[in-house]
Amino acid sequence: MSSHEKRQLAEELLDSADAENGEVSVDAAILALLDQRLAAYEAHPQAISPWEEVRSRVFAD
Repeated sequence: MSSHEKRQLAEELLDSADAENGEVSVDAAILALLDQRLAAYEAHPQAISPWEEVRSRVFAD
């Protein structure tokens, strides 16, 4: 098994163990993006659209 394959296996095992313990590993970039989106929502909550409205725009004929 190559070094890369060993690292990948180790990461998968750790992720699996975290999932079993109810923990989820999230990349820092994802957390930063979520923080930005939450801040944008909190600054302008009226700027969002309900799912039904979005769906009708996306699937409009």
